[in-house]
Amino acid sequence: MSDSQISLESLLEKTIDVLESENQSVRPYDDNEKPGGLVLLKQDLPTLIVPDLHGRYDYLPDLMHYQYKDERVYDLLKKGALQVVCVGDGMHSERRGISRWRKALEEYKKGFVECPNMAEEMKENFQTMVMVMRLKTSFPEHFHFLKGNRENIMDEESNGNHPFAKLAAEGPMTKMYVEKFMGEEFLKKYDRFEKDLPLVARGRFFVVSHARPKVFYEIERIINYRQNPDLIEGLTWTRPSTAQSGVVPRMLESLLGNGDDKQFWVCGHSAIKDLYNFLEGELLLEIHNPDLRMVAIVDPYQEFDPDLHIHILPRVKADA
Repeated sequence: MSDSQISLESLLEKTIDVLESENQSVRPYDDNEKPGGLVLLKQDLPTLIVPDLHGRYDYLPDLMHYQYKDERVYDLLKKGALQVVCVGDGMHSERRGISRWRKALEEYKKGFVECPNMAEEMKENFQTMVMVMRLKTSFPEHFHFLKGNRENIMDEESNGNHPFAKLAAEGPMTKMYVEKFMGEEFLKKYDRFEKDLPLVARGRFFVVSHARPKVFYEIERIINYRQNPDLIEGLTWTRPSTAQSGVVPRMLESLLGNGDDKQFWVCGHSAIKDLYNFLEGELLLEIHNPDLRMVAIVDPYQEFDPDLHIHILPRVKADA
């Protein structure tokens, strides 16, 4: 085992410890006294919502350098002056990686005897997830990463997960690579990390999940997500065509109550063509454009306007 893998495995174990001992005031515990599927965000802090990462390893570092009210996001996190929510899908490059995935698929068919393309893909994936884990362990109550449908390292058809193949055979390819080059024990630990991730984050007048909810889910079922695989699937896999109409407004009322603020639900998962897509009848804000790197900034004391408060992240020079 290389020094870099030892370091990664140590960070993974530390992240699991953080996830499994989260403050009950942040993640209400389920019936088995484990942190549940619901994150209660701090209602007096600005929230930065980040769409699907998909192995874009420079996304979070650039977010940390981003200036919000004349201070870097990282410095504000250190002060406990804001919070960050990622909607999940840390791994698997999308459109930018089509050519590499196709070449890696041929490597996979030959058992990864030689696999420079898959190695490059996985390097970017784990660079991305290392940043996620470092931020989670450094700022456990102010940085949250929700489970997406790509958080399925086992490529399993169970526990609310489905095997994944889109550009190639991303699910089985990732599992084989990790098992072959990083070992079965690491694979099992990473699976545990994924299964410890929450599903829903509730703010002052907004809610965040990876995908839009498929049907109405009670709060207690969200908290007890480990016993509800249909709920895990319904909050990570749902497409517009499979979502029950009118569910989001009902869930917003259940999770937020009837406040004076304009309430809305934020999700990623389904790719969009513009900076955002707002479905007014559903009170649903979709923010996953694979070709853009944006952040939605929700100020608890200001009415959210997507045209003003969704920003494209500038790229930071490597030596910055």
